[in-house]
Amino acid sequence: MISTKSIPWPKLPSDFKVPLRKEYAMNDMSYLDTKEAKPIFEKQADIIIENGYKGIVDVGCRHGPVNEILHEKNYQFYNYYGFDTSPEPIKIAQHQWCHKPNIDYKVSDWNKLESVGFRVDVVIFSGVLLYEKEHFKLFKDTMKFYWCNNAIIQEPYHTQKHYDDRLELKTITQDMDDYDIWEEHIIDAEIFCGRRLIAEAKLL
Repeated sequence: MISTKSIPWPKLPSDFKVPLRKEYAMNDMSYLDTKEAKPIFEKQADIIIENGYKGIVDVGCRHGPVNEILHEKNYQFYNYYGFDTSPEPIKIAQHQWCHKPNIDYKVSDWNKLESVGFRVDVVIFSGVLLYEKEHFKLFKDTMKFYWCNNAIIQEPYHTQKHYDDRLELKTITQDMDDYDIWEEHIIDAEIFCGRRLIAEAKLL
């Protein structure tokens, strides 16, 4: 449905075809940086804190908003490595967190994963699994690379409250039978495509 409310909404192309892009400008997803979008990343931070995860890899991190929330909640003494395929948000994040040696951002791709110098307790998949047709393979390969069993998966849900039906909804949330998910959270953020599945998953 097309929302009639004044909520954060991206500029959509005139042909209503939105390709999945590996390189994008910061402003292309500015609706994710609003206060209305914060519950999506706050839930990720809460899961990290509740489980005491201290080694974090963030796949498709953009500028890593989860770090701001962890610091707001005074969560300390953890190591973080986030990577994204787009240079602009990574450059912004590197500048913002340059004074924190435990926080590292790089432009990279899940097809060329890089090792980290800490034990990885959790891998965050921030809306990237839908990029791959064989998304469970991407999940499994990444988890095995980092020798990690715990994951936080955040994906657009297959039903939306604020959307435009002229767009094809990209989602994998009806195709996750292979995943071992022990807890699911549905966040209804008041933004475009704001209904998100945040799943706590394991690689067995």
